[in-house]
Amino acid sequence: MVFDDSAYRNKPGYIYLIRAVGTDRYKIGLTTRSVEARFAELNSSQSPFPLELIDWFETDDVTADEGYLHEKFASYRVHNEWFSFDKRTLKKVRIEYQDTVVFTWPSLPNLSLRKGMRWTKNRIALAMASIGALWLIVVLSGCLPKITPNNSTPSPPQESLMAMASE
Repeated sequence: MVFDDSAYRNKPGYIYLIRAVGTDRYKIGLTTRSVEARFAELNSSQSPFPLELIDWFETDDVTADEGYLHEKFASYRVHNEWFSFDKRTLKKVRIEYQDTVVFTWPSLPNLSLRKGMRWTKNRIALAMASIGALWLIVVLSGCLPKITPNNSTPSPPQESLMAMASE
């Protein structure tokens, strides 16, 4: 049975990561309700194991972000939305959850990026640092007035170290 996500397409909500306690099985799922409500629902009737909420993040498009994670970790898929992660892989999954940033500006998602590339905190920080560095170079390269003592003619350079060393 394949889950029909058409009712969730292009909707805001949450992507969660849940673990079946006592196993290496993790569920990457979506909800447009609160994470707590979905977690309670899953824990009450849909799992033979007690569940533990590991991580979650808010998103503007639950199906796109869930699809991204499902595709990225497809080789670990066990059944539908359930994956088997060792500690090393789980760390990679958690980084994906922690690096996800939601934008409210409509122009940012339209930037031309490699297919599958997502904006993360690290990429945003790098872009902002690059813009700041470029701004600083422009400002310091000629926009500031040249300062001389008392706004007079600059004094001649002092003797060079080489001339002083030869004496």
